Amino acid sequence: MVDADGCCALLREISPQGYTQMVDFDGIDGWAPLLGDALEVCISTSVATRINAAQPRCVEDALEMLFELVDRDRVIDAALAWIRSTSVFGYHGTRLSDAELLSIRASGLIPLLAEARRDRLERALSAHPRWSDAKYDLDEAIRIHGQGNRAGRREGQVHLTLSRYALTNRFNHYLTHGAEFDQHVAHALLGQEGEDMLRRDGKSRIVTIAVPGSAALDAAHRYFTIDDVRAMGDVPNVVNEFLKAWGLRLSRADFQCRTLKVDCGMVFRSAIPPKWIVAIDTLAG
Repeated sequence: MVDADGCCALLREISPQGYTQMVDFDGIDGWAPLLGDALEVCISTSVATRINAAQPRCVEDALEMLFELVDRDRVIDAALAWIRSTSVFGYHGTRLSDAELLSIRASGLIPLLAEARRDRLERALSAHPRWSDAKYDLDEAIRIHGQGNRAGRREGQVHLTLSRYALTNRFNHYLTHGAEFDQHVAHALLGQEGEDMLRRDGKSRIVTIAVPGSAALDAAHRYFTIDDVRAMGDVPNVVNEFLKAWGLRLSRADFQCRTLKVDCGMVFRSAIPPKWIVAIDTLAG
C-alpha cells in the first residue's frame, strides 16, 4: 500500500504468531498512535499537554523536554519493546538490470563481494573510449576498494536506511549510480567520466524490506551495543528517530517526519532473505 508521496503506509502481515505490525518511519500518521499506546505506561496525558503548550521548535527540543518530564529509561525501555514487536521498513537504493532484479527476488539482498561487482563494472565502463587502457587496472582497483578497504569498508555488508524520502531526496547517488563501491572503482579508473558511465547502466530501483524489529535494532548498532549506547547517555538508534519525531508530533499535528530526511542506517553482514522483501520499485531516470 503506497500513499500519494510514494511512502509505504503501515501494513499488517499474517504470521504464525498472528498479526505483525509493519511500520514505515516516513508514515507517521500510521505509527504515531501505536507508539503513543506503547508509551502510555510512562507518559501521562498531562505530559503531552505540556509539550503541546511549549511548542518545541525542533525534534531535538521535543525529545529533551520529554525526558525532562518523565523517566527517561522507562520511555526508552517502552520504545525498545515496541520496536521489537514490529517489523520496521528499511530501504535499499541501487541500479539493477532486469536480470539482477530477478536474482534479488529469488535470493534476497546479498552482502557485497568486491569480485562479484566485476561484471557490472565492465558492462558499464566498457563503452568509454579509454576503457581499452583502463581495464588493465580493474583487478587492482577491485582489490584495494574491496579487501583493501580504501574509501571505507563495504565488503561483506548489506546497507539499508530508515527513510525512503531521505534516500530519494537527500542521498540519492545510490539510485543514480548504483553501489558506492562501484562509484569508487569507476572514479579510480576513469575519474568523473567513469562515474558518469554508471548512470547509463541498469535502472534505478528501491528495494523495500520489512525488517523484524530486533534485527533492525541490532543492524543499526554496528560498533556499540544498545547497552553501550545507553551507558554513554545516548538514545539507541532507530528508537531515537521515532521518539524525536513522536515528541514533535505532540505539539504539531501536521508534522511529517519524512521532511527530516533522516539518515539512519542498518548494516547486515548476512543475506537479507527474499521473504523480507515487500516491494522492488523501478523509478524514472
